[in-house]
Amino acid sequence: MALVVGFSGSSIVNSNLDFVIQEILVATGLETEFIKLSRYHLRPCLACLKCAATNRCVQQDGMNEILAKVEAARGIVIGGFPTFFSLNALTKTFLERLYPLKHRVMLTQGKFGIAVAGGFRDATRVEEYLRYFFNWYRMNLVGSIQVPGNAPCLSCGYGEECAYSNVPLYYGSHAIKPEMFCRAGDNERLVARARELGRELGRRIGESTGES
Repeated sequence: MALVVGFSGSSIVNSNLDFVIQEILVATGLETEFIKLSRYHLRPCLACLKCAATNRCVQQDGMNEILAKVEAARGIVIGGFPTFFSLNALTKTFLERLYPLKHRVMLTQGKFGIAVAGGFRDATRVEEYLRYFFNWYRMNLVGSIQVPGNAPCLSCGYGEECAYSNVPLYYGSHAIKPEMFCRAGDNERLVARARELGRELGRRIGESTGES
């Protein structure tokens, strides 16, 4: 099992969120694993409380594999983005399904976490949500970072003609131009911050395990 695991709640292939999480992981200098949540079948929590006795879920989907990875890791990086003014459903389902680790012994206590908040707007709400999550699960928050995203209207194919398009609202023109797209790898300050957080996460884990 990896010492640090990064979870991306973005379903977009090679998204800005993926990029920043992976930059953080590499910068730790430790053994890491990157997990794209959209590749897992995750059902909603059933609120059955059968996980109380075993710290594992009774549902037969991909979550118990994830629970084992989180339990074994010392560092957790979680990235999500906003939909309808809050954290997106996939990432929120993932967080809710981590509930088995809370029972009786709090298996997440003392781990280190980094929150990665994406989205072209409302990233602050996501960042706040993730920060609260790490605190509630008694993990040590190393830091958080916001990742600028792209309006879906830029890529849907109808952004230049739709009456409800965000293109003219946010960019002042109906014409979609290449410079409107945000690419995380082009933002030197963002990349530097991601690597700084990764190095700090690696340092904190190293100190906690006596390997620094």
